[in-house]
Amino acid sequence: MAKRTVDLSVKHFSRYGEFLASFELSKHGWDNYTPVYDEYVDLLVHKMVCKKCGKKWNSNPRLICNRCKREITSTNKNKIIANGECVDCKHFFLKKNTKNCPKCDSVKLKNIPTCPLCKKGMIEIEEINCECGSKEHIEKFRTIQVKASRLEKDGRSYAVDLRPKDLTQGHFHAYLWVCIDKDEKPHFIVIPVKAFEKESKNFINSTSFLKDEGREHFNSTTFGKWIKYKDRFDLLE
Repeated sequence: MAKRTVDLSVKHFSRYGEFLASFELSKHGWDNYTPVYDEYVDLLVHKMVCKKCGKKWNSNPRLICNRCKREITSTNKNKIIANGECVDCKHFFLKKNTKNCPKCDSVKLKNIPTCPLCKKGMIEIEEINCECGSKEHIEKFRTIQVKASRLEKDGRSYAVDLRPKDLTQGHFHAYLWVCIDKDEKPHFIVIPVKAFEKESKNFINSTSFLKDEGREHFNSTTFGKWIKYKDRFDLLE
């Protein structure tokens, strides 16, 4: 019989929530990294986007022959011909592991990775441009605090534990609440910490929160006031 999330220990369920959050962030173009130390940051996420239009930047440029313009794919990459040219006498030859020019014995050699398809062109890394024509990109970094919740005993609500330390991580920090329903389906609430501060001023001033015992409860069907943050991964942008 397959295990359900209710069968997981608190520790394992917490990790399960982090994995689900990581996979979902990947769908929205974020690369995920786990900090070495757990200092109220569960995930560090990174994204490269076009500076002009904001679309995801291509960080995997192709290898292109500058003569026949064909792409060198993973299937023929190992067939690239290791040619070379002597800087002093301009002799062109099959270099491989050669360290001296076979004609003049010079050690000043230049690598000429040659196309295995046309045998004449030089292999180059393509210049990356966005579809909009821009050649510039920017990098974004965000820190994420994941909070995972199963249904509470009444089956009608979720709850997440919150601490004052979570609020000190800066403008690029966000909560990602992972809520698992009765059908084992995850629901994601994405709340930048600064937005949480505005929404929960009374909660933040509560004695339980200040004592590291704060717990936020919300309806498992309507998600209460947090419904406007459901699946709002765009708020990380």
